[in-house]
Amino acid sequence: MKLTTRNSQQPGSEAYMKANPDLSGLEELGYFVYHVDTVRVLNANPWARLPDLPLQRQELGSSGFDLVLSGPDSILEPGKWPRPPMGPIMRGGHHDTEGARGNFRGLLAVLEDGTIVIDRADGASEKDLNARFSTKGNPLRDICGGGGLLIVGGREVTDMVLMRDQLYGGTPGGIRSRPMTRGVHVLFGIRKGKAVAALCWSKSAQSIREDFLSLGFSALVKFSTGSDVYLNDGTYVLTGQNAVGLGIRLKR
Repeated sequence: MKLTTRNSQQPGSEAYMKANPDLSGLEELGYFVYHVDTVRVLNANPWARLPDLPLQRQELGSSGFDLVLSGPDSILEPGKWPRPPMGPIMRGGHHDTEGARGNFRGLLAVLEDGTIVIDRADGASEKDLNARFSTKGNPLRDICGGGGLLIVGGREVTDMVLMRDQLYGGTPGGIRSRPMTRGVHVLFGIRKGKAVAALCWSKSAQSIREDFLSLGFSALVKFSTGSDVYLNDGTYVLTGQNAVGLGIRLKR
């Protein structure tokens, strides 16, 4: 796939080197907004290869991350098998799982040089993911899949795609399905070559999509919802029991 400022943040690029944009408009609408520098996918499933520490035990500060956020819904309960994440998970070039229903859902991909991509999956196997995202001399490193892709190419993703391809069904389905209703949501987007993480309360996916489109975002994926949401930015903490997440260093 072709990497552009509409679907990726590329270290060293002209867009990356520019000062962080003013996104106070999102903050005024009730979002917590974080300008992202680097991302590492975390998987605390104890049966995974070389599992990470649970999100609650990830260290923040000079020896850790600036921010830890949950990824796709995947509850980790002591003494039980964790519920599989909704999409593929890959860490450090190793494919952990294809997940439950992430073949064509939204995802966050990280390449070896730190490039961050927000786009859709085209299959969830290791072969599929590498074929879509790896490039010569810059292989795929991390994948956090299973998200609801709400914006792609600067346009809203339609209800038909959400229901047919991303499997947000039910009555109603699509943008009005249960995971898309009002509540707390984790978001990750691209705006003019800049990666942004965000979190909101009491908003539906429909209003989220409208808000981010109005601020010029060209790609947006929605990850965990409700009680699966975990956040620790050193000041605010939400204690969801998600087993999969993102360790983030912020761009100052």
